[in-house]
Amino acid sequence: MTIDSSMYEQGVVLLEQGAFDQAEQCFRAAIQAEPGHARAWNKLGVLYVHRRDLQQAAECFQTAIDYDPELAAAYSNLGNVYFEQGDFETALVVYHRAIEIDPECATAYHNLGVLYKKQGNINEGIKYLKKASKLYRRRPWQGRQPPKLTGVRTILWLIIIGLLFFVLLQHR
Repeated sequence: MTIDSSMYEQGVVLLEQGAFDQAEQCFRAAIQAEPGHARAWNKLGVLYVHRRDLQQAAECFQTAIDYDPELAAAYSNLGNVYFEQGDFETALVVYHRAIEIDPECATAYHNLGVLYKKQGNINEGIKYLKKASKLYRRRPWQGRQPPKLTGVRTILWLIIIGLLFFVLLQHR
């Protein structure tokens, strides 16, 4: 694991905990170590959304897209900024781009569903919300870090080693 990845992961945890100042420091450290760290730029944008600084958030999302044009989450987040600003047509285009990049991006389907409902297109909204719900059930951690299984692996290895010792002692 590189330093910038570690700082990025710490930033994600801190962001989820609402420790915005510390999260920002981590994301900026990751970006300083690797200026093209698109995911760090994207999460920095999410942080600015929490602070209600939509202009700064949009700039971060666009920077993430510039560095990684295949980062669907950045498009979905940028679409949210357009949605919040009332630019529904641009939000629609950006959400569709996120889905085009990642057809399993549940967040983009959800956002599209909300947008269509807001525009009065209830049937289309429900269709996208159902699709999002189905995808969330398959990947419940989507949009967040997947759960770490290192603790479980360690326990399993200890059990295996213990069983091996038990079998060896029984054969003596």
